Amino acid sequence: MQASHAVSVLLDDDLLAFNRAIGVVRRRNLPVQGITVGPSGQAGVLRLAFFMQADDANAMRLLRQLEKAHGVHSVTVTPVSSPSLTHPSEAVL
Repeated sequence: MQASHAVSVLLDDDLLAFNRAIGVVRRRNLPVQGITVGPSGQAGVLRLAFFMQADDANAMRLLRQLEKAHGVHSVTVTPVSSPSLTHPSEAVL
C-alpha cells in the first residue's frame, strides 16, 4: 500500500552532494511532493526535505541508498499520517 513519507536528508553544503542525493531520488522514480532545501543549523550542512508516496519497503530502500551517497550525513524517513501537513519542513525539523 502506498503511504506518504516525510524524508529529511542532511548533506554537505555543496552542489555535488546535493546533485548526488537528488539523483538517487530521481532514479527510484518515486512520486515526490514539495521539495525544500535550506540550512540545517550546522555550518556547512544543508537539509533537503520532501514528501514521497511509497510503500514502506521502497521508503527503506531509498533511505539505505541515500545513506550510501557521498556527502550525505544522515537520512530520516518518517511515515506521515496527518493530512494537515502540507509542507516538508512541518514534518521533519
